[in-house]
Formats: sequence, C-alpha cells, structure tokens
Amino acid sequence: MDPTADLATDLTALLPRWRIDGVDMLPPGDPAQVQALFAQLGQPATPEVLTLYATLGGMVTMDGEFWRLWSLDEVSRANQGPPSEWGVQFADFLTHSQVFRLRTAADGRSEVFAGPLSADSPPVRVAASLNEFFALYRGDPDQVLQPR
Repeated sequence: MDPTADLATDLTALLPRWRIDGVDMLPPGDPAQVQALFAQLGQPATPEVLTLYATLGGMVTMDGEFWRLWSLDEVSRANQGPPSEWGVQFADFLTHSQVFRLRTAADGRSEVFAGPLSADSPPVRVAASLNEFFALYRGDPDQVLQPR
C-alpha cells in the first residue's frame, strides 16, 4: 500500500479538528515550489513532504495542541545558513519551545525530529516518517509533541 495514501487520509481526518480549533489554515502549496525550496535547503522533497504541502500550505495559528505547521515562506526563513544534519525545520510546538525537522532517510521517507532551537542538545527522532508522525499525532499527540 502507498504510505502517502495513509498520510493523506490522516491529514484529511485532522482538517476538521483543526477547523474546530479555529486554526487559520493556508491553502495548499505548489508542488514545484515545495520541490525547489527543499532542494535549495539540501533535502529532497519526499513524496510525503509533497503530500503534506499539497494538503495544507501551513498554519497561521497553532492548533488546540499548540502545534503549528509552517508556511513555505517560514520554512525558507527558518532554514537560512548551512544545512543542518538534523534536516529542515518545518513546524513548532508551544511557540518555538520545540522545533520539528524533516530529514530524508535512506528509504526515501521523511524522518521527523523534535528538539529545542538551541544547539546544546540534539533533537530526538519522534517518527520514522511523516506518515507515522501524523498517525501518532491523530491518535495521541503527546507521543510526538512531548517525546521522552
């Protein structure tokens, strides 16, 4: 089965929850822009990344769990400078108290890491893929938002 189909299903199921939370959601991104930005940032836009931004272009406000997906413009601004070994910053929790990153794995999926903005401690992997991240987020957000 196509893992991006599962991702699209989870994202589509989360949209009503985010609407109820009053999240100001941005329209989907253009796939060519997504690919160009991620290439510029040193990470290919995996099929999962393309599915994510084809469903939702980002969030202006946090959701009820205090998580927020960044717009492509925010992703671009946050990732200036040399590429990080931990991947591309793409979201935050509790207004930047924790930042989420996407790193392309050997299997072509996008691993998700979470950690503070400071370089003092490395981020931790919270999901082996975006598909896994949103499946966990949909069922129990704390599993990925507050890793132990």
